[in-house]
Amino acid sequence: MPRGIELHIPFPSRISPDADRAGERHLIWPRSHGLLNDEQAVRKHEEARYAELAARFYPDATGADLDLGVDLMSWFFVFDDLFDGPEGEDPAAAQALVDSTMEALRLPVRSSDAPVVRAFSDLWRRSREGMSAQWRRRAAEHWRAYLQGYVTEAAHRQRGVMPTVEEHLRLRRETIGVHPTVDLAERIGRFEVPGRIHTAPWATEMRAIAAEVDTIHNDLCSVEKEEARGEMHNLLLILERRGHRTRAEGVEEMRRMIRSRTERFLVLESRLPGLCDSSRLTEAERVPVFRFTDALRAVMRGDYDWAEGSGRYTSAGHPGEPYASPGTSDGREATR
Repeated sequence: MPRGIELHIPFPSRISPDADRAGERHLIWPRSHGLLNDEQAVRKHEEARYAELAARFYPDATGADLDLGVDLMSWFFVFDDLFDGPEGEDPAAAQALVDSTMEALRLPVRSSDAPVVRAFSDLWRRSREGMSAQWRRRAAEHWRAYLQGYVTEAAHRQRGVMPTVEEHLRLRRETIGVHPTVDLAERIGRFEVPGRIHTAPWATEMRAIAAEVDTIHNDLCSVEKEEARGEMHNLLLILERRGHRTRAEGVEEMRRMIRSRTERFLVLESRLPGLCDSSRLTEAERVPVFRFTDALRAVMRGDYDWAEGSGRYTSAGHPGEPYASPGTSDGREATR
């Protein structure tokens, strides 16, 4: 990750008190499903510190609940890495993998299915335990949108088409994985957002903000690796090539984009009591609404706190060089 960039993520840092225990056992599940086939894969997985990410996304979770979150993070990144290979350049191959994964949402897996599909089936089984039929339908739709986005990205690569800023953010709102991550926060926390609230414009906007903040941050972190392999789905590269910005200008624009979104999130959050009143929510219905917004805070702040110490965005688990940012000598904002 490029260091020296401070972003406006105005939410408190939090982490599960069970993070160390979860970290000690986090390789068990991906190994049991054949997702880590050699020592290089194991080392890469360890250096990425996915257990820490889950502990920040689900800071109140402990025990088996936190383990479920850790396993989801392991799966997300293993699946994503598959598209660094042939599937990422071939829409037909991408669609075949996506279709077999989608089938696991409604059908038992087969022994012939790929390990990543069998692992996903296990996650889906554990994730839906105790959840309502309405939640299951909604979560399944989020998964389908997430998965299908990989096919769209593969089609862009095959055609050599770099998306616009708006196209990129719209696509990455799905493929960044925030929606399934927040759905799992409901499962882990044993609550459900009422359906009429989940589809309300303000709730939809808050979810979109969280997804875009994580997308912009992710693109800052991964730009060197993605540029090296010719990736076109990166906002900084899009700003440089389609927007004709220098790298420093693109970084500053992305910092402004994150600030505007987190400030808008705080405005919407401040209106929650009145929105609950106008929606005539009972006291019992209000609790999951505030827990939902807290989960969105966690995915924005947790991603930010995790990334710089993770080996995910470097080739050898070591942080990248800092970018200089106008206004300060070391490239960091004077205030957050």
